[in-house]
Amino acid sequence: MTAVETSGKRHCHKLGILRGAATGAAAFVLFYLLCWLGAALGLAYVSHMYLALFTSAEITSATALVTGLCLSFGFGAFAGALLAICYNLFGFLEPR
Repeated sequence: MTAVETSGKRHCHKLGILRGAATGAAAFVLFYLLCWLGAALGLAYVSHMYLALFTSAEITSATALVTGLCLSFGFGAFAGALLAICYNLFGFLEPR
């Protein structure tokens, strides 16, 4: 955690919740896309387990791609925002 000295006071850095949500959404969408491509090309057998978290459609179908991307975007945004909120809540643990 970074701290900024201003007139003798130390302020701990806080994560932006919107930025955390956007980061989580982007990461989950990219990871889902990579797993779907691996499954569609037959390169990664275990990727179907991750894909099944977000869709019940045939793993290599376009329906699975669209549904999974939308749901992984939403879940990633939720997870990223939750991570930022928890990080900010535990800011009191930082030594001063």
